[in-house]
Order: sequence, then structure tokens, then C-alpha cells
Amino acid sequence: MPDAILKAADITKEFGGITALKDLSFAVQEGAIHAIIGPNGAGKTTLINVLSGFLPPDTGTISLNNQVITGQKSHDIAKLGIGRTFQNAEIFGNMSVLENVMVGRHTRTSAGLFSSALTLPRARREEKQIRDHALSCLETVGLLDLAAVAAASIPIGNQRLLEVARALASEPRVLLLDEPAAGLNTQETRMLAELIRSIQQRGITVIIVEHDMELVMDISDDILVINFGEKIAVGSPAEIQANPEVIAVYLGEEG
Repeated sequence: MPDAILKAADITKEFGGITALKDLSFAVQEGAIHAIIGPNGAGKTTLINVLSGFLPPDTGTISLNNQVITGQKSHDIAKLGIGRTFQNAEIFGNMSVLENVMVGRHTRTSAGLFSSALTLPRARREEKQIRDHALSCLETVGLLDLAAVAAASIPIGNQRLLEVARALASEPRVLLLDEPAAGLNTQETRMLAELIRSIQQRGITVIIVEHDMELVMDISDDILVINFGEKIAVGSPAEIQANPEVIAVYLGEEG
């Protein structure tokens, strides 16, 4: 079995006396597609925000490849290899599709502000490398033909793919996807599943928060189920579908 690339131990997060996450522990195997599911308000997006450094946990530790990253800033965690998308597509509408992806590459740039301002050779070379890599990421998600189009003008399904491309531009080892199928039709969701599998095949570990149970059961290697911020089950799709507690609190009883 592959080693765990991401571990969370005893994570607790409260907001004004309301516990969003409570003593939550789990591990994600390297190269896996790991889903996180649960009812609305279960704490799924809070967990993504904690894992990516957008929120600090109140207690507990998070480790990436056996390195503790708890409390580090989100941009530092991105440099270490955790990329993410957002529940609501976060794009720069006044920029082109290509420029949006190039922004995602900033964690891997090295030319300083002085070099860039003077357009020195090193900065020009790096700019070309950033552009070429961004175009490659757009090709991966199927948006290459829209590179020059204003990001605000593309449909929501394409905006979600754009977010994935921008996250891939940072060369993550772990990619966090927060409800990527929200607002997608059946065909778009099917294409998303194919994209996620292709990302996994590139050696990237995927953690997906998603309400679309058909998608989750189709692509996931492991599933973590949380309710009121607590872990209630973890296992394979078949194990989760057969778990009485999961059926009772989330999937619903079937007659």
C-alpha cells in the first residue's frame, strides 16, 4: 500500500462557539482519489480551508509528506505542493483564460520584481516558460481554444475547469477540489470524471468534496464521511454504501 501523503490528526475548528470540526483524523494515500462527503453543514469546506492553510485549526496537526504544515500561510502550503479550487469559482473575470492560469504559476516563479520590471532576459525566459506551462494546463482541461477569451464570458462549467487548470499550474502533489461538479450537467460531469482520473494518472493525489454521489462512487478510491464535523466512516465506495450509519445520516434509508 502506498504511503500516506497527507495526514490530519485531531483537527478541531470552532467559530464563535460553534464546532465546525471536532477531533477529526484521517490519512490520504499517495496517488489516490479521496472523497469527503457529508450533509450540508457537515464541515467539508471548512476542512478544505484548513488543509490548504486558508484557516488555521484550533487544535491538531496536518502533515504533508511527513512534514508538519499546521499554521503555515496558504501561499507557503501551495509552494509545498497543495493546490485547490473553490466552492464558488474564483476567477479574475477581467483577465483572459490564459492569464488566469498564468497567475496560478506564481508559486513556482523565481525571477524577482526588479528583473521583471526591467524585462531582463531571465524574466523574459521565465515569462515564456509560465505561458507555455499555462497553455499545457489549458490543454489538459480542454480549454486551449479559449485561451484568449475573457474569463468572465465563459460558462460556469468552463470556469470550474479553468480553476482546475490554474491549480494544476502550481504543479501540486495534492489537489483539493471543492464541489467541482456544482452546476454541471450530466455530460460536463462525465467529462469532469475523466479529467480527474487523468490527473490521478499523472501521479497527483486528489481530494474531492462533492455532493454528486454518482460521481463520488464512480471515481473514488476511498471516502471519508463526516457529520457535524466528526468522522463517522471511512472506506471504499462499496463499504460506504453498505455502512448503516452513513445510510442513516446521509444517504437516507432505501425502502
